[in-house]
Amino acid sequence: MAEPVIQFDRVCKSFDSHSVLRDFSLSVEGGTFLTVIGRSGCGKTTALRLVNGLISADAGRVLVKGQDVADADPVALRRGIGYTIQNVGLFPHMTVEKNIAYVPSLSKSPLWKGDERRRRAAELLETVGLEPGLAGRYPRELSGGQRQRVGIARALAAQPDILLMDEPFGAVDEITRRQLQDEILRLHQERGITILFVTHDIEEALKLGTRVLVMEEGRATQFDPPGAVMSSPATPFVAQLVRRSRDFSPRQ
Repeated sequence: MAEPVIQFDRVCKSFDSHSVLRDFSLSVEGGTFLTVIGRSGCGKTTALRLVNGLISADAGRVLVKGQDVADADPVALRRGIGYTIQNVGLFPHMTVEKNIAYVPSLSKSPLWKGDERRRRAAELLETVGLEPGLAGRYPRELSGGQRQRVGIARALAAQPDILLMDEPFGAVDEITRRQLQDEILRLHQERGITILFVTHDIEEALKLGTRVLVMEEGRATQFDPPGAVMSSPATPFVAQLVRRSRDFSPRQ
């Protein structure tokens, strides 16, 4: 069996007196597109933020490529992990090009200066289905779907092996959402990066994931390929989730 790229080893996490993750264990192999779904407050986003060290576990270990996140240099860790969220978080005073180049430019690499920066930013815009001519615009001049695509381009700029996505398509209209889903599927198939994708939409989870993690009250309820989640739900909660998607074709 391949060495997991991401591993949660009996992780516990509480905020004030509220326990969010309870003895949570999971191993994610390289190249997996893992979609994570569950009720609000079940620990989805908390698990995601533990991977890039935005928060720390109270107990247990989170390992990325075999290294305990608690022992890692947080800056170096995050440079190797792309991260995109629902509201994108682009810097409003920076152009699209500068937003995309922000993380890799921190290393002062000559590959992200001058004409080379422009070339790389244009290439990434094309990768996410945008016109390179948008590079000189500011976030306020873009549509919601365009801003979301720029956020994905920025997350990919440092060529990460891991991409964390926290309900990234939740704030756009349905047509744009489907386009973005198709785009991230294409990127996964082309690049083979490991993706952890939090969603509240079961059809989105089934469409995108090579593995689906269903969470309940801070624990992993089911961790299976999407077809198995649909055909053999592990609990009544999972059965309730997939019941309204019986005519939906999951990712194979």
